[in-house]
Amino acid sequence: MLARVAVRLHRTIGAIVAVLVAALVVAVAPWWLAVVGPLLGIAWQRVALAPVRRREKIAATPVPAAWRELLDRRVAFYRRLGPEGRRRFEADVAVFLAEHPIYGPQRAEVPEDVKLMIAAGAAMLLHGRPDWEWEKIRDIVVHPTQWDHDGVPGDHHAIAGQVHAQGPVLLSRKQIKFGYRKSDGENVVVHELAHVLDLADGSADGSPDMFAWTAIPGWDALVKSRLKAVRRGQGGPLRAYAGTGPEELFAVAVEVFFEQPERLRKQDPELYEALATLFNLDPDTGAIRRPIG
Repeated sequence: MLARVAVRLHRTIGAIVAVLVAALVVAVAPWWLAVVGPLLGIAWQRVALAPVRRREKIAATPVPAAWRELLDRRVAFYRRLGPEGRRRFEADVAVFLAEHPIYGPQRAEVPEDVKLMIAAGAAMLLHGRPDWEWEKIRDIVVHPTQWDHDGVPGDHHAIAGQVHAQGPVLLSRKQIKFGYRKSDGENVVVHELAHVLDLADGSADGSPDMFAWTAIPGWDALVKSRLKAVRRGQGGPLRAYAGTGPEELFAVAVEVFFEQPERLRKQDPELYEALATLFNLDPDTGAIRRPIG
């Protein structure tokens, strides 16, 4: 999360604004503006910091014991974390749930365990990157089952999740639960939220420009080579759907990275290393590679 960074940034900006305004009004304006100007700067600082303070308050509040029990039972990544890692993971789950509306069709209520599994996927993806945030608040609509391209529901249909550049994240409740039932390399929550990260620069192309991809030499070439391999039936740990395009290769690779990290490391160490650099994390242990923030 960016809470600590944001606090420092806004405090610094607020102080600078107050000083500059005071200096300006003293030089060219009536004396009373020298008082009003700094007060306006302080007021702006308070407004700008309100979301950050709200997050800090949520993060500082212990989560219910039932949440911990469910996370420990259903989320393998959470079980790998030490006490401090678990505490931060729980805080990220709580913040995500507080900021992202999650509901079913016609605003139907969604079971708490399903909401927690969605938030757990979000916490996993950002665990090694406290300098990232889910900045765009999206509604998450949970359908009871899958659906087809016309939106017709049914267990026999293929679509279990969708994300668009604008609009909500759509997920199948049935597939959310399947995704956490076993570590088989498929998790619809992780898959669709990987698309959300990809879309952060405005396009789903498997190479989100908001990230420091220069720190991963040869990323585009790596994606192209894995696309060819998957389409030849030689994708190793990547299932055939990854061959649909670079955006799906990225999402599928992220699924495998978090679901079956040891398998990915053994069968495709280059891809594993690229994703470990991106997410600043070794997901099989939950160890953060380089401290940030």
